Amino acid sequence: MQLSLYPFQLQYKFPFRIAHGMRTHTDIVYVKLEHEGHVAWGEAALPPYLPETQRSVIEFLNNFQQSFSFNSVEDWFDKLKGERHNMAAKAALDMALWQLKASRQNTTIRQLLGIENSAPDKPNCFYTIGLGTAEEMKIKIEDGLQNGFKLFKLKLSGAESDSKVIENFISLRPDDDFAVDMNSGYTNAGDAAIFIEYLHTKKCKIIEQPMNKSMLNEMKTLKAQFPSLLYADESCQGLNDLEKIKDGFDGVNIKLMKCGGITEAYQIILKARECGLKTLIGCMSESSVGCTAAAHLAPLVDWVDLDGPYLISNDPFKGMQVKEGSLNLNPVQQVKEF
Repeated sequence: MQLSLYPFQLQYKFPFRIAHGMRTHTDIVYVKLEHEGHVAWGEAALPPYLPETQRSVIEFLNNFQQSFSFNSVEDWFDKLKGERHNMAAKAALDMALWQLKASRQNTTIRQLLGIENSAPDKPNCFYTIGLGTAEEMKIKIEDGLQNGFKLFKLKLSGAESDSKVIENFISLRPDDDFAVDMNSGYTNAGDAAIFIEYLHTKKCKIIEQPMNKSMLNEMKTLKAQFPSLLYADESCQGLNDLEKIKDGFDGVNIKLMKCGGITEAYQIILKARECGLKTLIGCMSESSVGCTAAAHLAPLVDWVDLDGPYLISNDPFKGMQVKEGSLNLNPVQQVKEF
């Protein structure tokens, strides 16, 4: 098995602003696996709020390869399962291993996971709009519509200006459902409740992470007041978090970069069902490699937020696509050299 690593930088179409700051790019590392004539790709996306860097990903994956002599795909999977750190690096290798396994067996990742071919992809795929002016929102909405999206997720900050963001959106798309991501913007449960009550009167379908991940007791109170709206992101990093957050949220945003890849994301979806939680499969602005890997799980979830390839201007791959609001799964292909 040959492992190759390629650091790269994805550039946003528009500056991406959230509650914690603004960025123009995302550092990533692409993983390429070659084995017996088969080629597979993975991706580690590294936004600045993650503890990992390109250097740490490259060091981890090089050390991983050198630490044992086994050479089968299953051996690599088994070795990777025990890793509970370096989750973006783990996710990159995990998704490449799944793709390689499917290619060698002349099948698909969905079939390997037992997902029926007839299972429909979700038509409710969100396009994310970062913080900005009303004019910037209008431009971003047009970009989303031109690229086949019909649903939008609005980034908020926990500030008084959040209501203005909502009103601007409603003035442009008065008949549309929407979601919001507060990125832990509220530090006071009373203030959060007031704003959630306001959103409850609009066409908001998802309210993501309104308070800090440490404020689980406050989230339980909010859930009792506003059932079916509240989704965890930062509060749920992996499978082991589901039990502790289930009483404070109605759903969970699952990201391969958080949980370490397709293997655990699939387990989270199944466990979330047992816990009575809805599911959303999301991304951290990955390119077509990472978002296509996550898209294999789309038939199992309630919502999809895999807009990464559409938020960047220099994707060196193509894969999943959004058409007429629906997610279409296509194989990953490299279309540009690094």
